[in-house]
Amino acid sequence: MIEIRPLNKSELLKLIDEAQDSETRNLKQIIKEPFEFFQRKAVRQSGIIINGKPIYFGAITQRRNKYFLWTVVNKNVREQFTLYKVSKRTILKWVKQLGIIYAKMEKNIKHTNWVKKMGFKVLEETDNLITFYLKLEGA
Repeated sequence: MIEIRPLNKSELLKLIDEAQDSETRNLKQIIKEPFEFFQRKAVRQSGIIINGKPIYFGAITQRRNKYFLWTVVNKNVREQFTLYKVSKRTILKWVKQLGIIYAKMEKNIKHTNWVKKMGFKVLEETDNLITFYLKLEGA
């Protein structure tokens, strides 16, 4: 069974605990209480739960009139097509509602390829970080 909805506190913490370190390292360094942070700061959020297991969390926060995407994906997700289809549909809906969305992350070929497949373009790079943006064509 697939559920698409915001995650509750125990689901989000379980997902963060189970995800690969590369998925959560920046989140853990920046935010002490992730659930409370996203409850206060997120202007949009969603999650995917398959057979009771949280596999995805996405949220948009706003800073200085810009929107930033935060995501966590669980490790060993077998339902890659479902993950891709649902998360892309959700993110595109948010772009239609909010305009340009930015995503900043560690350089990692697996993550970079996934983000590019989702339609994001590179905005800037440093030695270890990369910032992407996504906007609707023609916008």
